[in-house]
Amino acid sequence: MLKSKRVPILKPPSPQKKYEVIFDTEQCDGCKLCIEFCPKEILTTDIDKFNSRMLHYGVVINPEDCVGCRQCERLCPMAAVFIKEIDIQECARNE
Repeated sequence: MLKSKRVPILKPPSPQKKYEVIFDTEQCDGCKLCIEFCPKEILTTDIDKFNSRMLHYGVVINPEDCVGCRQCERLCPMAAVFIKEIDIQECARNE
């Protein structure tokens, strides 16, 4: 009789993701919906910065806290904010 070892079948870990919030500052109309609805409160406006239409635009204050919920992206009436997914494992392989 063959003796075999039992090996647990494990699910491979899902790739860890980070997210980058990207603003098109010229498109932003300063409505602040992205700021108001961000569950992690990582967005704000910089009162010292204006776009060409003299409007304050959104800026990211805690990028590492973004969970990629895309609320800001969905709610922006001007399509001025985007979420870019970053694969941490892919970044590590490229270094």
